[in-house]
Amino acid sequence: MTPEAATRSAESESPSKRGARWDVYAIALEDDPHPRWHDIRESSPVLDTGGGVFFVTRWELVDACLRDSRHGAGVGVAASFGAESGLVADVMGAWLMSLDGPPQQRARDLVRREFTPRKIERLRPLVEEITDGLVAPLEARGASGAAEAIDVVPSLAFALPSEVIRRMFGIPFDEWRSGIESIVVAAGAGAIDGIAMIEGLAREFDARLRAGRVPEGLLRQLCEPDPALGALSTLEVVANAVLLVTAAIDTTAGLVGNAIACLLERPELLARVRRDPTLVPAVVEETQRFEPPALSCSRTAGVDFELAGVSIPAGSQLLLGLGAANRDPRRHPDPDRFDIDRDGAGLVSFGGGRHFCLGAALARMEAQIAIERLLVRSPSEWRLAGTPRWQKRNPTIRAHESLPLARAGSR
Repeated sequence: MTPEAATRSAESESPSKRGARWDVYAIALEDDPHPRWHDIRESSPVLDTGGGVFFVTRWELVDACLRDSRHGAGVGVAASFGAESGLVADVMGAWLMSLDGPPQQRARDLVRREFTPRKIERLRPLVEEITDGLVAPLEARGASGAAEAIDVVPSLAFALPSEVIRRMFGIPFDEWRSGIESIVVAAGAGAIDGIAMIEGLAREFDARLRAGRVPEGLLRQLCEPDPALGALSTLEVVANAVLLVTAAIDTTAGLVGNAIACLLERPELLARVRRDPTLVPAVVEETQRFEPPALSCSRTAGVDFELAGVSIPAGSQLLLGLGAANRDPRRHPDPDRFDIDRDGAGLVSFGGGRHFCLGAALARMEAQIAIERLLVRSPSEWRLAGTPRWQKRNPTIRAHESLPLARAGSR
């Protein structure tokens, strides 16, 4: 398929309103977008989709754009939601992904106080406790002989990061469940769209700040000024609280579910990992390459420049295909094979440069602990109990909407 045909097909399949010429996003919502990305990467690694948007899919080009300090934050996420004005546009314009220069560095330094390697490692016992509390009931249901399959997406892949970030914010369980989590769940079920989700979350956090309902935890930390860096504005606190919730839940849920599916689809590999649990981190890393939960990010070209022979004017949007780049055979030989023994260096799954994901270490930890507890240390053995179903609403996230499991036996 030619790049032009790929773009036309994407336009016809686009399920929601998006910014002009970002229609190539819709390819990400197919059950298997990788063949289409392969065709584009091999024929037009820098695809001019029109309207000042360039889709970049070759690994070396994506990596170079991520690390090029001349380029600024992009507007791709806002475009994927169709946010052009109003509260949602204000929120998306104020969170870390949208900032550049001193404002970005100041906000990033203030937010990352709670995401240092030492603080993330201190969360390990908590993540293990939460995971065990979620997996134990699944084992009990499986052992009861109940005929119905267990959907591991809501019961573990989603529930784990939601509970972890709730604990980090310090918001009481009932308030979180009826407020923040209910909005994210409604969006996941298609009851509301992405704009309504962001707006709902923003109003929840803003109401908390205005009422002074700010418990000990991450939200209060976002409000506290740093002697050297100053303080975040109310809009910046709200915007980054929304960003932390959506990023922490959506991408980590995708990583957990994708890793479970990748292992259960390969019984021989799963048996090997059970014999040698030290391979679990390699499983998570290869999942990030093979089926990364974050499929793309964007940058704004800061200068006129040329990329793979394509002239790109300053101000253009660079849509960087992380999922496509991770399967570039020039970087990862035999890229369509799930291989935990490959050299995983050079993954772009968490972005790169000054916008590298602050929550990368936490996401890795949660996925590793979930995989080990469910598939390695559990006395139950699990199998897929139907065809997994991919979500079809957010073109920036690769995650299962449903992943049914059944108990295969006991060890």
